[in-house]
Amino acid sequence: MELELHELPSDGFPLSSSPTVNQSDMTPPRPDAYEAVRRHLRYPAFVSHPEKSDIYVFENTSQGHSSRVFANSELFESHLITTPKPAARVVSICSQTSVDPLKITAQAMQRLMSVYDIDASFLDLVVSFGDKPRASDAGHGGMNVKRRENGAYDMHYLFAYAEGNNKGESVSWTIRQVCVFHRHDPSGSGNLWILLHANHESRLQKHIQQILSTSPQDLLGKWSAMHLTVQSAYLGNWRWYIRSLSEKIETAINFTLALDLRKPGTKDSMEGLGPLMNQQYLRDKIVTLASQVGVALTTLQRLDKINTEFRARGFTSDLDHQTVGDSFTYQIMSLEGYLKSVGVLERRVRSISDMLPVALTLENQALALDSQRLTNEINNQMLELTSQSFDENITVRVVTLVTLIYLPASFVSTLLGMNLFDFDNSNHGFSISYQFWIFVVIAVPLTLLTLGTWYLLTKRRLEEMKKKKQEKGMV
Repeated sequence: MELELHELPSDGFPLSSSPTVNQSDMTPPRPDAYEAVRRHLRYPAFVSHPEKSDIYVFENTSQGHSSRVFANSELFESHLITTPKPAARVVSICSQTSVDPLKITAQAMQRLMSVYDIDASFLDLVVSFGDKPRASDAGHGGMNVKRRENGAYDMHYLFAYAEGNNKGESVSWTIRQVCVFHRHDPSGSGNLWILLHANHESRLQKHIQQILSTSPQDLLGKWSAMHLTVQSAYLGNWRWYIRSLSEKIETAINFTLALDLRKPGTKDSMEGLGPLMNQQYLRDKIVTLASQVGVALTTLQRLDKINTEFRARGFTSDLDHQTVGDSFTYQIMSLEGYLKSVGVLERRVRSISDMLPVALTLENQALALDSQRLTNEINNQMLELTSQSFDENITVRVVTLVTLIYLPASFVSTLLGMNLFDFDNSNHGFSISYQFWIFVVIAVPLTLLTLGTWYLLTKRRLEEMKKKKQEKGMV
């Protein structure tokens, strides 16, 4: 059974409504639980070789406190089995980068969960590591709380945060995640903290190890101290990350306002589409951001209700309850303000993004007009070429026809030579042979035969072309 903290009234938890989780109600992870989900993961969540581990362990006992770093997961497993549970134990595990696996083997993690009888729902958060926070998991990781039969409380959550990387005058942002498991036993024995970090020697990891090495009671003396340390280390960065997004949106808006949609298809108009397209990318980031901040807000609200529950049960004093409550309230109000800011940015991006379809439509229309104009020019040129070709065909046909008319006569003249004409006649100067009729008899029929043959061949070709057109029309 889960403790549905978000459904309880604002004046605290009625004692009768806080369910107790019996030992049989806990669901330990199956030995093959990780392998069952491994095929859904892009990258592994745990290292495969025990010697590649990096597990920081702090233990507080009645004899004092000690810390140790295990570079081998098998040694860590052996330590869990052979060492009695201390009054408080902190286990801090990191990955080298956001896309690298946690430096612990899956077997060692399951051993830790088995020794402390941790519910399998915690493993569902752990397998989020080994990859950067994905948009599909933006709403995943909200706080889960269970009250055990012995009166101890198990609570775990995961939230994303923004981490800036200064590069000269600009700051590049990376979205990472952190996971927390906390078992709080009001009797003061068997307390456990498990902290999972998305990069090596993160700011939170170094800060916690420093405090534990000097004054561990500052973190372990009160149930809320570690939670407040985790929240304050990262959540404030959302403000500056949101501001960086706002600056990008302002830049895109300036480009958009200068975009002249009355002149689509121009160089300036095409260049102005880039910022409009970038708005869609920013809008996707803002939508994801709203869910990520919402998860952290829900976690803080549930922590605040647990603070009220602990006071109602007498686990904390009025002063501690008020102090912790004030801290949670400040963080809650900050995140609520961030969500409102995200809402404002989302509306601004949406208003600008609405211009994108209009601009694309105008650009498409401009391209269509240009294409139509080009097509018309091509058609006009083709028409002109066709007209010229037609004129040339007429000329060729005339020349051909004239040639056909004169060719037979030329042939006959050549054939008969000059024997039909006498240019040397001293009496008349020029005389035609009495056999000239032979030329006429042969040339005229031959000419008619040539023209007739040309006419028949042309008519036959035209009929064949007409027949082919009719066949195509029928198809």
